[in-house]
Amino acid sequence: MLFVEVTNAVDILAKLVDRTLEPELALLNPATIADLFTLQLAAHKAMVSHARNALVTHTLHSEVVFNLSASKHITESLRRYGMAETSSAVLVCRFDATAADVSAIRQLVRGRQVDVEGELAAMKDKGLLKKYYRPGDLEVKDGVGTVEDAIASRIAAREVM
Repeated sequence: MLFVEVTNAVDILAKLVDRTLEPELALLNPATIADLFTLQLAAHKAMVSHARNALVTHTLHSEVVFNLSASKHITESLRRYGMAETSSAVLVCRFDATAADVSAIRQLVRGRQVDVEGELAAMKDKGLLKKYYRPGDLEVKDGVGTVEDAIASRIAAREVM
C-alpha cells in the first residue's frame, strides 16, 4: 500500500523501534524503490532467508528493507531504504495481509492511499538511486541495460560481491 501526505511518520517509527507495531510491516521510502520487480526480488530473498532460518535482521519485514540495498551494512540499509521521521510518503508492505491487517494499516497511517502501480514510478528519485547503487556507464548504456537492471543485479548478487 502506498501512502502520500503522511502526517504521523514519527509516531509510526516510534512503534517500529519499540517493536509494538502491529501488524509487522516493511515501511519503505518510495523514492528509493526502482520498480516493483526490485521490491519483489527483495521480498523473495527475505522469504528464502526466513525459510532457511537465516534472517540477518530481526524480522521478515525488516529483511525486505535490508535486501533492497546493495550493501551488507544493516543500519545504513534500513536508514536509506526505510521510512524516515520526516517522510511524507511511505510504501507499506506486508506478507499474507489479511483484511484485518489492511484495515489496521489504514488506521495506522494518517495519509492518503494512492495506487502503487500508478504512482510508485513517479515517486522514485533517479539521482538517489544512482548515488546508492552506483551503476557504471557501461551497464546502463543503450542496448546493454537500464539502471533498474543494474539495481536488480546488485540486489540479487549482494552475497557474492
